Amino acid sequence: MRYEVKVRQPLPALDLDVVSRALGEAALDVRPSAYVASPSITVDGRINPTTSYYLWSHCRSSPHLGTANRIASDLRHWVSFLVNERNYPPFIGDRDPVLMATEDDFAAFYRRCQYPESAAPSAGRDPGEGAMTSDSWRDVRSTAKRLYEHLDRYYQHPMPFEVAQVVHQSTGRRGTTIVGYRPRRRATGSRGTPIDPYFVQVLLQAALRVDAEGCQHLYLGADRDQAILALGVATGTRRNNLSNITKYEVPRCVSRDFTVMRVADFITKGDAGGDAFVFAHYLPAVWDYLEGRRAELTAQAGPYAPDQPLHIESADDVRVAYSDPAHREAGIQTRTWVMSDETFRRRLVDADGSSPVLFLNEYTAEPLSYDSLSNIIESARKFAATRIDPAFPQSFRLHDLRHTYAVHLLLAVYHGTIARNLPEHRRGDYTVDHLSAALELVKASLGHASEDSTKLYLATAHRFIGIPANEFVGAR
Repeated sequence: MRYEVKVRQPLPALDLDVVSRALGEAALDVRPSAYVASPSITVDGRINPTTSYYLWSHCRSSPHLGTANRIASDLRHWVSFLVNERNYPPFIGDRDPVLMATEDDFAAFYRRCQYPESAAPSAGRDPGEGAMTSDSWRDVRSTAKRLYEHLDRYYQHPMPFEVAQVVHQSTGRRGTTIVGYRPRRRATGSRGTPIDPYFVQVLLQAALRVDAEGCQHLYLGADRDQAILALGVATGTRRNNLSNITKYEVPRCVSRDFTVMRVADFITKGDAGGDAFVFAHYLPAVWDYLEGRRAELTAQAGPYAPDQPLHIESADDVRVAYSDPAHREAGIQTRTWVMSDETFRRRLVDADGSSPVLFLNEYTAEPLSYDSLSNIIESARKFAATRIDPAFPQSFRLHDLRHTYAVHLLLAVYHGTIARNLPEHRRGDYTVDHLSAALELVKASLGHASEDSTKLYLATAHRFIGIPANEFVGAR
């Protein structure tokens, strides 16, 4: 049996003038003072009390029916999943399925919405219903969090998921988020939107909030944002690596066109990664932030206090030595950076009381959240298009830093720029006569196991062949 779960619109407010004209005399005002126009969730025509009362409470404090209807639509998905796919009975006494849900149910809901191909088959599933978009899931996840925070606050009902404190990148205000259950990143095989060296400079200028007239707009995170984008295009590192790299792993500035760094793919892929070429001319922006604004921020902020802290005793670009206050008997332990995952890195506390993670929130000096990087690239992209050059690609996204790195590196190999930076006995290994011959060399820097993955990044490289080789290494 499949239950029909719907959003019911509120009844219109009682119009006393209409009643009076119909009666031919003055009507009594019988409108209840507590009436609030709010949608409700129904199951086979019967109101679901938990979600409907939450919607009533929301509309009482924020009487905007359009927002309430969007929230109701999100809640409808959750209630329908519980009664139709998890088989919770909707009408047995006070056993509301919303109150009976567990984290196993929410995890199954996440798989159903984002990975339906891997979710267990269900007789209650609507066969025409596919996966939610990532944006839709983000809204549903946020609505579920607010619903259960309401139930926890007023009825001490436990939440069916873990909630953690976060700091909003744009405002510095603290908030909460559900731990895990991130929106799915679609593997579509996109060619992406790599940009040429000119537009890279436009993007870095936009991150600093410097417009076409040379005027800089006030923004506390400008130096950090420029450093993030510079390191992203210099190394092609994946987003999770970029958000968790430490200050110890940043390559030093060199006079050559290229240097190398060890990419800690253990963060993203569970392996130790490998060495990657780095475009050296982007590194000064990273070190300006590291030794400038970041140093000021950590000096002014209070001590970093993660859960279960690990204290750094010493560190270099290869490994970190640390002690665990909760297990002093273990003494000083060591771990290489390439074998250090996100959780470990965010537990570390430096000798000065700060986090060693490179990119910090501009208000709290805590490590930036994973999702903040998307906000940073979006803000820089909009500034670039509206205040510097309207031709800047509107489709550019964070992962396109990696596409840009791949294309620029391929052209650097093709033009012999990398070979000229190597000892003479190694130049032959990096000398090619056509683009496809450079794939294997670029594949290693991107950390790809398959050449097919690299080809997706490089499908647009032919558009950049006519650009002078020296522009890819910062010369004009």
